[in-house]
Amino acid sequence: MKPFEHSILDSYPEPYILFVFSKDFQDGGHINYANQAALEALQLNKNSIGKKIEKVFLHPEQIVEGCLKAISNSEHETLEHVSITHHDIVFESVKFVPISSESGVQYCGMILDTPYTSDKMMTDDRMVESIFMSSPNATLVQSVDGEVFKINPAFTEMFGWKDYEVIGHTISLFPSGYEKEYEEIVRQLRKQDAYLIPKTKRVHKDGTVKDVSICYMNIYNHRRERTAVARLYIDISKQILFHEKYLAQRNSFQLITENMKDLVVIADFSGKVLYASPSHLEITGYSADTYLNRNVFRHIYSKDRRKAFKQIQNMVHAGRSAKAEIRYKHASKGFIWIELIASPLYEGQAPYKKIVIVGRDITDRKHAEQALQESERKYRLILEKTSDFIVTFNQSGDVNFVSPSLKTWLNHSSVTNMYAFMTDYVVKDDFKLLYEVIRSVFETKEAEQIAFTLEKNQKNYTFDAVLTPLISNEYNSYEEDMILLIARDITKRLEDEHVTMQLEKMSTVGQLAAGIAHELRNPLTSVKGFIRMINDEVEDPLLQNYLEIIGGELDSIERIADEFMDLAKPHVVKLTETELHEIVDGCVRLFEGTAFLKGINMEVQYINEQEIILKCQKSALKRVFINIMKNAMEAMEEGGDLNIQVELRDHFVELRFIDSGKGIKEERLKYIGEPFYSTKEKGIGLGLMMSRKIVREHGGKLTIESEYRKGTTIRIILPLAQAPSKVISSSSFLT
Repeated sequence: MKPFEHSILDSYPEPYILFVFSKDFQDGGHINYANQAALEALQLNKNSIGKKIEKVFLHPEQIVEGCLKAISNSEHETLEHVSITHHDIVFESVKFVPISSESGVQYCGMILDTPYTSDKMMTDDRMVESIFMSSPNATLVQSVDGEVFKINPAFTEMFGWKDYEVIGHTISLFPSGYEKEYEEIVRQLRKQDAYLIPKTKRVHKDGTVKDVSICYMNIYNHRRERTAVARLYIDISKQILFHEKYLAQRNSFQLITENMKDLVVIADFSGKVLYASPSHLEITGYSADTYLNRNVFRHIYSKDRRKAFKQIQNMVHAGRSAKAEIRYKHASKGFIWIELIASPLYEGQAPYKKIVIVGRDITDRKHAEQALQESERKYRLILEKTSDFIVTFNQSGDVNFVSPSLKTWLNHSSVTNMYAFMTDYVVKDDFKLLYEVIRSVFETKEAEQIAFTLEKNQKNYTFDAVLTPLISNEYNSYEEDMILLIARDITKRLEDEHVTMQLEKMSTVGQLAAGIAHELRNPLTSVKGFIRMINDEVEDPLLQNYLEIIGGELDSIERIADEFMDLAKPHVVKLTETELHEIVDGCVRLFEGTAFLKGINMEVQYINEQEIILKCQKSALKRVFINIMKNAMEAMEEGGDLNIQVELRDHFVELRFIDSGKGIKEERLKYIGEPFYSTKEKGIGLGLMMSRKIVREHGGKLTIESEYRKGTTIRIILPLAQAPSKVISSSSFLT
């Protein structure tokens, strides 16, 4: 080999070695030459030159066999993922290139591709999918029968076709007159894995014709069966236009390039710049003149330089365009990101001797990508800190993700299957409805909202949930159909809304009661007076009986009006310290006779034998107790037991009125205490409402527990005189 050729190979960044063999290959081969990159990659020194192959390499028989095949077939031979001198250093590919010789020996060159350690991790499928979707090159994948089953957004941008318009169909982008090109593509793909068309034309959806470079690649399964074909399109319209302008008229070329915002460079194969566009000054901070006759790679970041050089070299060998994203040193701003597209520059005839490089500043885009990654990290942080329950699961119920908030709610238990979780925690009445909603979302692929109740530790929690289908589209791809469930605990909100609604009802009823009572009193007074006058004048016993009935009904109306007036005005006007036993005993004595006549056994139990002082209005509390005891006795029409228990706690006292009456049905219990709702035939539903109002004004709380046909228990919690007078929350109740 000539020294001049040696100097060229020494500057190659790829490792290159030249072997020499005897005509019959009997000598096993020697190393004739190795450039500096090869010595560094293989950890050899120059003393290795001249040595036999078997003395230097780990698997000499592979190398000899590769060289023999390449020389015999007169075309290059490639081995993939090969260890040369060390077990832990593997090369992605090793190419054997035969070199013709007129002497009595055989020459064969060996070019080594990128090395990596043997424990290198393979690319994740999701990363490959992400690269496919974000690739700026238009890509289409079709079956061997021509049916399209995947395109990326760049394809839509280049040709105008949406994924739903082409997937599952067979489409042709060939313009008229290109039928023979299709036949050649089919023929070439039967012979080789990939076929490149450096320059051709294809039709846009709107009918316009685009200049493109296309690479067709066979896709195989693990059995080496061809299952699909991938097409990679590069729009070379600008490059072709540039070439045509350049060849037709150099002045037009300068006019275009000098007004382009993109960088334009023309260089020879050694990397020497022959032309640089004025846009360099704005983008890189260097004037175009400073680039002339200098190496085009000198300002590229060192770790990106080899990648760019290799891609341009591949372009030279294959006669196609190459693309790279590199970091470029700005005159004052540090490194910026540049997207390069290099193409061979034809000047009338092949072979070409120059390349044209078009560069675009993509620094803002790169920063945006970094910002997006940071945003995703923040969203992940929010996801982990949110109090909402978040679950993703497939149609089998297998859970892919569970938010930490749900794990905490479950005392750090894991959720592996959504349907098993529903069986354990969703209340029976809501289970079927939730299951049907999940099935509907999977079928319709539309989001739905539902409220359901979870039960934990014998306590119910109500949740408002949105179920959203995770659907694959041109930007997202999921291996299977899944649902994203986001549920928020609204138990406290519903309780607050119920309290607010009750207060609004109370206010409305109070205003209504005051108006009705005022309007009833005057006519009632007049009617009752006239009834008495008529009764004094009438001697007929039958008419007197009718008048007594009318008088009794008027008394009932007047009693209702009095209750309305009592409801409309506040009860706790002045609070005084009063002994509770005195109030309770007084009420019991009042009903002793009634209890005896109805066969009711009434018993009072003071659990703590000590004085209980309340700060209250005695008459108001007495009215509450009387109303409760009266309702209890009316519920025991055939007799029974009424137990009154008084128990002193830390800062409050609890009274329990327990009767053995007919009880209240569960579906009616939740309405007890609301205005105008009563279980009694002649009741107007204001007694218990007024009782709750009085207890609340005393800083206490009244609750009802009942079981149909077994009895009712009414609990009243009241603060002691020495305790702060405030409403006691439900969490304070001890049972």
